[in-house]
Order: sequence, then structure tokens, then C-alpha cells
Amino acid sequence: MKHKLKSSMLLLLLSGSITWFAACDKIRETKETISSAEDFANSESEFTAAFDVSDDLNSTDFKLRSSHAGILPSGAIFTWLDSSFTDGTGVAYEIDFGPLGTSAPFGRECNDGKYRAGKFRFTLDKRYSQIGATGKLIIADSGNYYSGDGVVMTKLSGLLSITRTAVNKITVDVSNGNAQRNGKTWLFYGTRFIENTNPGGPGIIGDEFTVNGSGGGTNKDGVNYTWLVKEDLIKKIEKGCANTFIKGVLEITNDNGGNISVDFDPKKDGACDRLARATINGKTFDFMVK
Repeated sequence: MKHKLKSSMLLLLLSGSITWFAACDKIRETKETISSAEDFANSESEFTAAFDVSDDLNSTDFKLRSSHAGILPSGAIFTWLDSSFTDGTGVAYEIDFGPLGTSAPFGRECNDGKYRAGKFRFTLDKRYSQIGATGKLIIADSGNYYSGDGVVMTKLSGLLSITRTAVNKITVDVSNGNAQRNGKTWLFYGTRFIENTNPGGPGIIGDEFTVNGSGGGTNKDGVNYTWLVKEDLIKKIEKGCANTFIKGVLEITNDNGGNISVDFDPKKDGACDRLARATINGKTFDFMVK
């Protein structure tokens, strides 16, 4: 009788242990999948925001830059490194948004509602409006470039290679993308096809864009993943909306087997609320894009 009781208790403990480990594995799997969704959303949003600044400046006649009410805020420093297309080397400039600061709001508020700090450089081989024009947005680690909402700020580095393929279309390749926040680092790369579907006057303030593409990265938990846009990501360049996308769906696949769908408009209202929804095996998890 005692032997049977001990055997039953052992089986019960073993069963409980297996259930507990299985639950922990499930929680860990979900956490890693969510990490990929959160890290992709942050990386794509912040690298796109860096591109927005250069796209806005390059879309404006440089001679009229000082009178153009674009994304670049008062106090940010624009410096020519090479101002002539006629010497055969193209043009180059640097933008300095100033230091991050020691208290919120961190960085400098720009005219699209984003906060930015630090420096980046841009090179352009020919007039930005010309089909085939190519440029490079260079965000060096030493430039201490940050982007965010003034409270949550992400440090970025990487290279954005830009090619104009049509009057209103641009291809952007992100390589060596690195994002850091709160002692964590995640990596990002990919090719994006961007179309301006609602162009206005000089610059891009008030314009609306669709983004398609694919790529990959490594999330803050060290898990590699790939991403693919399934429904065009839509972004409006205006205060309250420019922090991230207002619509669109993408698919993320983790190397450890986790699959996720990310919807930037879970309420189906196109609101500028930074809310996104991750769906894993039929279960949904809402999160704010930081």
C-alpha cells in the first residue's frame, strides 16, 4: 500500500513538473515571439522616421530650405559637407539635432511630432527628383542618434541606401541596423518599397505613404526572425501620426518556430494611437509601439 502511494505521489509530482516546464516553455516562446513583434515595430518606425527627415529635405529645393516649414525644427543644425552637384561627387550634408539631454522630454521636438537627438549624414549623387538618383543615410554609432516620443528614446545606427525608382516611388535598403534601449540591443535589416500616395507641396509634411517589403533581424532576446509585409503599411506625416504606421499587416517568423501576425490597425479605424496587435496561434496580444 505504501509502495503504491509513493508511486502515485511520484507520478503526480512528475506530471506536475512536466506541466510546469511545458507552461514555462510556452510562456518563454510567447515572450520571444512578442519581443520580435515589438522590436520590429520599433526598428521599422524609428528607421523610417530617420528616412523621413532626409526625404523631406531632399524633396525641397535646397536653396529654399531655410524658408521651408518641414520636419527639421528650429535649433537643429544643417551643415553642408559638399554643396555642389557640378563637381561630379554629388552633395553631402550633416544634421545635428543636439544632445539627448538629462530629463524628459529628451531630444528636440521636430515638426512631425517625433523627438530626435544626435547626428546623421546624407550623401546624394544627383537631384533627388531624378529617376535613378541614389543616396545614403549614414547613422554612425558615434553620432549618438536617438529617436522616439521624448520619453522613450531609442539609439540607432546603420546604413539606409535609397534609390528613386519613379516620380513617387523609392526603394530603401536598411543594412547593419542596430537599435539600443535600456541596456538591450536588437538588429534589423530589410528592403522597403515606399510610395507617396498623397503628395502635397514642398517637402513631405501632410503626405501619406505606403510601405511594402521584407527583411529580418535579431530581437532583444537573441532570437533571429524574418518579416514580410502582407498588407501595405500606411503612414501619415503629421503630428500625432508620424510615430508609427496607422494601418497595415505583416508576418514575422522566428527561427525557433514562432509565427506571428502584427496588425497596426486592430480597431480598424486608422487612428494615430500607436496600438498594434500580435496574433499567435489564434491568441491576440495588444502592445504600444514605443
